[in-house]
Amino acid sequence: MVRIQRGFTLIELVVVIVILGILAAVAFPKFQDLSGSAQQAVVQGGEAAFISAAVITLAKNNGTVPTAASVILQMNLDPNISVTGTCPSAVVVKYAAPSTASVTIPTASLTGFCNG
Repeated sequence: MVRIQRGFTLIELVVVIVILGILAAVAFPKFQDLSGSAQQAVVQGGEAAFISAAVITLAKNNGTVPTAASVILQMNLDPNISVTGTCPSAVVVKYAAPSTASVTIPTASLTGFCNG
């Protein structure tokens, strides 16, 4: 009578576990670091929204340079994003959840688009 083998051998199971361990060791740090990149992307999105709103407000006002407050009123931002300061030199976009990341909008990108 011929006996049919069922299941995996111990060697095969150990090899699979070792391969999964190596993949986890390589991939886990990559995924762990993504939250900081995501927060920075949110801040850069808020920065781009502010610059776009400044340009649109400038166009709506027939070339009259708007204030930072009037630009902020044109924006519809996520509640976790705040824009403060005066432009063009001290505007700060912040993302407040779950941790704070901030970036100052470069002066060169706003020159001519808004007044303090």
